[in-house]
Amino acid sequence: MKLRSQAFSIFSFLLLVLLTVSCGTSKEVTDDNVKSYITQVVDSVMVDRLSTLQLLDYNVDTKEFLVGDQQTNEVLIVNENGDLVLQFNPHVESPAYVGDYDFGWSFYGNDGLVCHSHYYLYQFDKKGNKLAKIPYPVEARSIWWLDRDPTMVDSYTINGSTEVLAFITEPAGPPYNSQAFQDSTVMLYRMNFETGEATPVMEKQPESVYRTLGKFVDRGFPYVTKMKNDRFAQVYSIDSMLYIFDVANNSLVNAIPLPKAFQPEYETIEFGEKGEPDIFRINSYVVSTGDNIMVSVMGKVPESIIREIYKKVDMLSESQDYKDAVKKYITNNHLLFDENRFLGEMKWTAGNVGYQKISSPDGYFWVQRRYDDERDYQTFLKVKIVEDSNSEKP
Repeated sequence: MKLRSQAFSIFSFLLLVLLTVSCGTSKEVTDDNVKSYITQVVDSVMVDRLSTLQLLDYNVDTKEFLVGDQQTNEVLIVNENGDLVLQFNPHVESPAYVGDYDFGWSFYGNDGLVCHSHYYLYQFDKKGNKLAKIPYPVEARSIWWLDRDPTMVDSYTINGSTEVLAFITEPAGPPYNSQAFQDSTVMLYRMNFETGEATPVMEKQPESVYRTLGKFVDRGFPYVTKMKNDRFAQVYSIDSMLYIFDVANNSLVNAIPLPKAFQPEYETIEFGEKGEPDIFRINSYVVSTGDNIMVSVMGKVPESIIREIYKKVDMLSESQDYKDAVKKYITNNHLLFDENRFLGEMKWTAGNVGYQKISSPDGYFWVQRRYDDERDYQTFLKVKIVEDSNSEKP
């Protein structure tokens, strides 16, 4: 993770490598109820555009895609036929201006958009007109731009009213390298733009490793994805649990342990101690198909090795030692869950795609095809998770 203003060449190189690698109680996981799964592409949408695009959100009701143009900084809405519905630039001086860059976008119900920017959220209609500027629900010490672009803002509907879940990466409060930070700092807020209400939700649970370990590993950023019925799935990088929340009531529906073979691996340092401990495996991404949740688990190059390599080179991507370390440590596994239990490991068979996966409540999720050469079009893929009929029982 880095401040937004810092360079991100390390992440870009690591992403390239990764793309080539392919409260309730939980039911007991046994060999009899664990199966193997694969991904299956069931549909695609092609967009005629030379620029590199970033898939930001998908609206299952209107069958529209919210897309960012990474060359022009424009925001686009594209329909299910790949036709351009809206195109505007909120990063140039105009009535739609939100700042030189932003931290994420979402559809706002079926009729609008919401942008997560510098210390404010902005509400737009679907013509690109700015409707409101809403301050963060809590004072922020700083703003972090996180690796792998987790969900920073999402909307949902409760009793006919559209609300927003906003991720504030570092609210003001105790120092991050302290137990008080882990116990008291909340980064997710439920916001109602019409009433002005904002409520902290989906806090770290008392049983979370961040609150019981007694030592420091990382800040504990929450990674979330929207499911059905106003529920959200949540993971943290080094927590061994998948959490399911009912956001309307801020109630924990279930906490499901990851299989031991895939749980995070890390070292620790004392609170207040300088430096970063080595982390070997983390939960890196979470996406939902409505009823099911996929958690991506990623192996990492330890920080101590990176520090040693930096003594020899200025750019990690230019280091053969770093490339060797990536081959040794980087792994990528995908685990499938429902609201009650671990279902099995999922093998990625949908080809070469970007790291972002956009949830959809209709049994699918969306990804973006990644090409090794320049194309004058971009392709979004509709992906289904199915049981692997050719696999033997794990």
